[in-house]
Amino acid sequence: MKRLAVIGLACLLTACQSRPDNLLEGPPEQTANFSTRAADHSDCVYRFAESTRSAYLFHILGRADNQEFWVTATGSNAATVPKLPKLELHFIAQGETTIVELRHAASGDHELSATLWGIVDRCARQVGTPSAATPTAP
Repeated sequence: MKRLAVIGLACLLTACQSRPDNLLEGPPEQTANFSTRAADHSDCVYRFAESTRSAYLFHILGRADNQEFWVTATGSNAATVPKLPKLELHFIAQGETTIVELRHAASGDHELSATLWGIVDRCARQVGTPSAATPTAP
């Protein structure tokens, strides 16, 4: 029983520090700072994204310490829908603000990128202060 508790604790501690597998690498295409909590902002974006009519499947991932969240979009696995590019929004808690980074695959869907960035802005207004966005250079 003690061994199981030690293994479980070790897994929990490494999960707090690790980044989920199969995320996009490289510099973000778009970045901004928002006066929001990362957990609230990412949850809002995920719920809005899921409610859109899209051929994408949306997922939300988070670190156990609630300091980073990822909302990802992947192509549907249905045989009738071609494999679509992947897109990722990364939410990073920085004190009272959240840094949001947008990345997409090399053949990224620019229409989806624009739609999701609009959702990021809309959610920032809902869960944060009225002048919540400060664009930064990647």
